[in-house]
This record gives sequence, C-alpha cells and structure tokens, in this order.
Amino acid sequence: TPYAAKPVPVMFGSQATNHAALKAHFGSLVDHYGNVQVASLVDKSGVEKDIGEAYETGVKSLNETNKSKIAFEWFYFHKECGGMRFENVSILLSTLEPSLKSHGWTTLQNKVATTKQSGILRTNCMDCLDRTNVTQSAIGAWVLQQQLSELGLSIDLHSDPKTKWFNTLWADNGDAISRQYAGTAALKGDFTRTRKRNWTGALSDLSLTLNRYYNNIFGDYFLQACIDFYLGSVGVEVFDEFESNMMTKDHAIDMDKVRQSAIEKCVQIVLEGSDEDLRHGWALSCPHEPDSVRAMPFEECVLLLTNVALYFCRFDWSTEKVGSFEKVDLTDISEIWRGTYVTSTLAPSHMDEEKNVGFAIRYKTNGHAVVRTNTRSMDNEKAIEDTTPPPENKSQPKTAGTKNERLLAFKALPSRRMTQREEVKQTCDEIHKTMMKMREMDHLDLSKAPAVQEKDVISLADAKKATGYIESLGYSLKKLVWA
Repeated sequence: TPYAAKPVPVMFGSQATNHAALKAHFGSLVDHYGNVQVASLVDKSGVEKDIGEAYETGVKSLNETNKSKIAFEWFYFHKECGGMRFENVSILLSTLEPSLKSHGWTTLQNKVATTKQSGILRTNCMDCLDRTNVTQSAIGAWVLQQQLSELGLSIDLHSDPKTKWFNTLWADNGDAISRQYAGTAALKGDFTRTRKRNWTGALSDLSLTLNRYYNNIFGDYFLQACIDFYLGSVGVEVFDEFESNMMTKDHAIDMDKVRQSAIEKCVQIVLEGSDEDLRHGWALSCPHEPDSVRAMPFEECVLLLTNVALYFCRFDWSTEKVGSFEKVDLTDISEIWRGTYVTSTLAPSHMDEEKNVGFAIRYKTNGHAVVRTNTRSMDNEKAIEDTTPPPENKSQPKTAGTKNERLLAFKALPSRRMTQREEVKQTCDEIHKTMMKMREMDHLDLSKAPAVQEKDVISLADAKKATGYIESLGYSLKKLVWA
C-alpha cells in the first residue's frame, strides 16, 4: 500500500525467476566491467532484512553455480551510522579498499591507455537514493584522492574549505536525482555538503520525509502516468486507467509475457500426467468469490481449454503459484452466454460497454463440485510429487458446493492484439467448437448442446443499481484529493 509510512517489501516471482533475473543482470555487469564488488546498505533487521538476505543468498548461489566474480559486503548503514555518525561510513570504505585498489582505474598517456580499470563497485540501499548517495560520495572522494596522489598531488576533501566544491558538486547531483525520483532534495544532504551532521539537518530530513510521503500518496501515480505517456510506453488510455483506479500499474512490465508465463505454469501443474490435449489458454479477470458475477475485488485468473474439459485456475501472481483449480467437463456445460459485463459505474471507463465485456458458463455439478487447492510452490511440485502419495501432494480436493449447477464468470482484460469484445467472441467460439466436437466423437445428441447466447452478464443499468452510496462516496473523495 502507498499509505504505509514504511511499507513492508513484497517478494515477487518464484526463486527460479528471480535467479534468472539476477544472473542476467550480473552477467551483463561482468561482461562490461569485469570484477564486481557489491556494497549492500539495507538493514539487517526489520522490514528490510528479508530483501537483504534474499539478495545475499542470490549472489552466493550465483557465485557457486556460475563461478562469477562477485564479492558481496553487507553494511548495516542505519546501525553503524545511526545517531548522526555518518562519518562511520569509513568503516565500510576500509573493508572495500582492497577491492577498490585491485579494480584500479584507467590511465591515459598521449591518448594511450597505460592501465585499465578491471572492476566496479555496485552500491545499493532500498531505493538507491539517500544511503547510496552518502556512501558513493565517500567512495568518490577516496578515489579522487588516490588518483591525485598517483600524480604527486594531495587534496584534503574533509577539512580544507578550498575543496568545498567537491561536496557541493556531489550534493547538487544527489539532489537533482532525488527530485526526479522522490520529488524532494536528497536526505542526509547536509552531511554530503559539509561532512558534518547536526540536528538542523535531521529536522530538514524530517520535513523532506513528510513531503515525500505526501507526494507518494497524492502525486506519484499521475506523474508516472505522464512519464509513461511522454516516453511512448503507453497511449492515452493510461489516463482512463488512472481516472478509473486513481492508480496506474507498472507499464515497464510486459503483461502479455507475464500472462503467457502464467498460462504455461498452469498447464505444467494442472495437466501434468494427463492425456488431454491442450487447445487454448487465456488470462482473464474473474470475481473474487466463486459462483458469483460481482464479488469484488476482481482478480486475474487463467482458463485452460482441453479436448474434454475447461480448467479454471486461480493464480497467485506474486509467487507464480496455482492457488486452486476447478475442472469442468465440456459435456456438463448447460449454458454459455457473452455480452456486456459492467462491474462498476464510478468512472466513464467503467461504463464503456465496448471495454467491459465478458462471458459466463453454467454447468451441472451432479450434486457437488470439486476444487483442488495447490498446497506446494510450483518449483517444488515435481520433487514432492515423486515422493508423496497423490492425496497429499499438489492438491487437496474440497467440496465447493452442493447445488446441481454452478456458475463461472469471466471478464476480458485489455489486450494489444484485439478489443475485449473480439477476444470474448473468439474465446466463446473456441469453447463451443471444442464442446461440439467432443459431443460428436462421443455420439451425443448435438441438438442438446447449448449455443452461445448473446446477453449481458451484468448490464449497465444493473451495475448502476448495484453500485452503493458508500462506494460512490469513497471514489468521489479520493478523486477530490487527487484533483
């Protein structure tokens, strides 16, 4: 949530996904620069601890499996430099000095390189801003002193007032980056400028922190939407998205690829060991509660179509894990219809009947429906399945209901390939065609197969009736604040 003063970090992606990203990142650094020395400044306790441990473990694993040249130093900045003792960053500098000296620097004489730098220092905190700026300025000062010493020159960047230009240059640069990123000057800037820390600087940091908190809640989402639009990453529809949710998603992520990966993961888990033929897979939106058309909030899910059944999969996008899946035999489908699917009337884009389209399926359960709940992470699934009896490995059956019929509803997600209405039509036609082919192969009466009906899942008029006063008031207040 953007409203927490110190948000709890959330780990996204499976261990395999994150390892692949880490490998690609550090592989690129090693290819370009040679040796890499990591200086991680995150806390070793509290909400940052898990991130720091995952980072350290990932680098260690990378070194073991790829024989990489990555040195890792975890410096607890807030503990070592707490109480305004920022000069203690020298402790880290002493630890890093052997690596920095071995990396060296490039020296040119008469346009010819006599020595070449063989490595780099990669510094990070949580947002690579304030702690990183203090540390990098200390490293920059040390390197400049070493380089000048090699030329027979000396410089005092800590106490000589004539060298104030260095601190000012670095502090101005840090403030410029911080304003772009956080909307305020950098924290701890007084130390970067003067190499001294006092209560005036601490109070200034408090004011900047409150300013950042305000910007984060009331300005950053729209600012990010404008940046994404200016860079050409998104079209004008991003402003409809912002008006709808008063937020925008991360457009740096290719959601088509993420969703395709989710479909492949679902196939891997749900159809593993099955002799069924996969015909198609879709990423869709569905109500939070089963057997409903409007249980809020809606969540993304995966629907798989094989030659004999539909599989409705609820997917945990943060851990890349199948939460549960429900099998629907095609011969059990008694009704299928498609049309307008309006779930909210708070914003104009919510009421656009061309963008809010979906379909619903009613099927016979013969008195019960079975939902299988995944109790293991996807990466461990195979190993567990090889050693654990089927009733306790990847899924646990539970009764989903005792009615004779059950309803599943799906809403199309925005896509670059086609409109929501076109996607819903294509999906329903594919399901109906496969259903008819199966009935024909089983010599069942084709006249009893349900046709795809054209009717609203939730009409605009019904959605207006269902939108409550409290819901409308909450949206209006949020919009007033953002405006």
